[in-house]
Amino acid sequence: MINLQISIDEKTLAEIKQVSKPQGLDITQVIREALQSWLKRREAARFEQEWIAALKKNPDDANQAEAMARSLIHA
Repeated sequence: MINLQISIDEKTLAEIKQVSKPQGLDITQVIREALQSWLKRREAARFEQEWIAALKKNPDDANQAEAMARSLIHA
């Protein structure tokens, strides 16, 4: 892992501390999990956009939709 320096407003930092303490997490763990979650949501949104675009081009091509779904599962 690498160290990364970020700037964060005091209110957000206070909220992170408030949430992390009862769970026994440190600030770094909370931020890491939040970033991983954001990346997963972003990838899911990209996949959804590609899927919709493919369905608009070929609305009757169920095989293509299945192939796209399998590629996401195995990614």
